[in-house]
Amino acid sequence: MNALNKQGMATITNTAFVKAMALAGALLTSFVVNAESSDEPNLAPFSAASIGMAKKADTEQAAAQEQQALSLLQQAAPAQTVGEAAAAAVKSLAPSLSAKSPGAHRVQLMGATPMTREQVIAKHTSQPIPSSSATSEDPYRAPVYHSFAIFDASSRLFEDFDYDGFYQTFSVTFDVDVFGSYLNERADLFAELYLSRNGGPWVHYYTTDVFTIYGDSTQDDYEVLTTLYTGYPTDHYDVLIDVYEVGYSDIVATISADDTDGLYALPLESSDRDRVDEVIVVEESGGALSIFALLGLGLFAALRKREKWV
Repeated sequence: MNALNKQGMATITNTAFVKAMALAGALLTSFVVNAESSDEPNLAPFSAASIGMAKKADTEQAAAQEQQALSLLQQAAPAQTVGEAAAAAVKSLAPSLSAKSPGAHRVQLMGATPMTREQVIAKHTSQPIPSSSATSEDPYRAPVYHSFAIFDASSRLFEDFDYDGFYQTFSVTFDVDVFGSYLNERADLFAELYLSRNGGPWVHYYTTDVFTIYGDSTQDDYEVLTTLYTGYPTDHYDVLIDVYEVGYSDIVATISADDTDGLYALPLESSDRDRVDEVIVVEESGGALSIFALLGLGLFAALRKREKWV
């Protein structure tokens, strides 16, 4: 009998041990999965529209070009989703913009599938194209050797309808210089722009069209105007710009809030948060007397009547 009891206890102990090990394994697996998944930030979808402009015109023409771009972005403001904004852009914004302002490019919408900076860089490097001529250790191995630098970058804030100090529309302007074997060396570039909310991950929001620069000219600035529609909480955002040379996969120049205050802590919010609450004021009048005066007279009359009967 004792032998049977010992055998039963051993079976129970083994079963409990197996269950404990299984539970521990499940918890460990869950921890590993959570640890691995935490490496990739969970990016919330957003909707934003941007217009890029190569500012080669004089100051007056550049200002007119900017105002037109701002008005076109305002026309898309009622859109609450990426799909609605895209439909509005295709229907009305893009044709008028390309027809009236050849220096500005079409409205570009982002946000359906947000990407981090690391994902965008991996996308470029995975393409079967060579690295940039600017990073070549031996300049004679590259057809044309260039070196690049972003001379300056700045930002401006445009629309704050509820006057809370946070804006739904802003612009980023940057000037890239190229240096090579010839005076006024020419290079074709494009740039990727990112926003970081209060020190969070860099989230991509715009890819410029290809633009051309000449040497260290100050007449080839590039400006990107952006209106945030949805998905941007009221907060401070930093900007980062990565510049690529057309035909190459590496970043040739970069600038961010770490390099200049002009890209640091922009007070932004999406347009669905930038609304003015309507205040309805009801005014009542009763001739020369207010309602409180009428109530007072009524109470006075009632007291006089009571005194009379007493």
